[in-house]
Amino acid sequence: MPGIGIVSNPNSRRNRRFPEQMNRLGYILGKDDVFELTNQPQDIRRVAEEFLRNEIEILALNGGDGTNHVTLTTFIEVYGDHPLPKIAFMRGGTMNTTSDAIGVQGTPGKILLNLVERYYTRQDFDITERDILKIVEQDGTTRYGFIFGNGIIANFLEVYYEHPSPTPVVAASKLSATVASAVVGGDLAKRVMKPVEIELELDGHILPARPYASIGCATIEQIGLGFRPFTRCEEREHAFHVSLIVGAPLQVAGALLPMRFGKRPDPSIMETHVASQLLMRSQEEFGYTIDGDMHIARGGRLTLETGPRLQIILA
Repeated sequence: MPGIGIVSNPNSRRNRRFPEQMNRLGYILGKDDVFELTNQPQDIRRVAEEFLRNEIEILALNGGDGTNHVTLTTFIEVYGDHPLPKIAFMRGGTMNTTSDAIGVQGTPGKILLNLVERYYTRQDFDITERDILKIVEQDGTTRYGFIFGNGIIANFLEVYYEHPSPTPVVAASKLSATVASAVVGGDLAKRVMKPVEIELELDGHILPARPYASIGCATIEQIGLGFRPFTRCEEREHAFHVSLIVGAPLQVAGALLPMRFGKRPDPSIMETHVASQLLMRSQEEFGYTIDGDMHIARGGRLTLETGPRLQIILA
């Protein structure tokens, strides 16, 4: 029977800290709704197949950005040409950048109460639509998410995740330390801002190989800590904002504070494009992140394009 289906990740940091709150979510659901815990990747596939058979209308994701990325990747694979359910982000993780960017606020319990009330009283939902990035590695491995980054973006997350209890406060502290390190030419800045030499092909136009401090792509504006570097993400459908950071470490560090308040850096520091497809070719493998999850581009090849356009519930 159609209804609401929750996929809850018990391994997300928030759910590990408050397992009783996670388990109570099942009590809020209606008789045709489903509450599923996904401990392993194979659990997600089983749940996706079940939700497809039962024609679940709303897929509620109780985890953070990483949970959302992994779950949506599997659901998109399983659903294939079938329309995906409407998506509800429940903010059940430490990093909820996607929810912040599109305006979803509240605790998981409050969000779910609102979903159930509106669904069973047949009230209209406030909906926004977003394309999701499709990232394909050289061996065909495919992942989906809203924010892609290598170089500075991925390197900074590695430093951040080394903290035993990563939180937004820790992230802000690490960012400040990185900027201070750049001023004195310190080791932290050298690690975070280590460039990657890559040849790019933007919608068929080749940009010769050069060192990039970072390549960031997104279909949402935010990247966390209030930064909104992807302001062109909705310039057209089935495309995404591409930011190419090419400045030296000290230049990049000096541009961070103005960027935090919405000022676009000088083109000598960051180039911006809107593209439907981006090919990356490097002589060596490089690390990258999708929605906070870390991966390696084996063989130094990646293709980015847009996947399905998702309907996301705001209220």
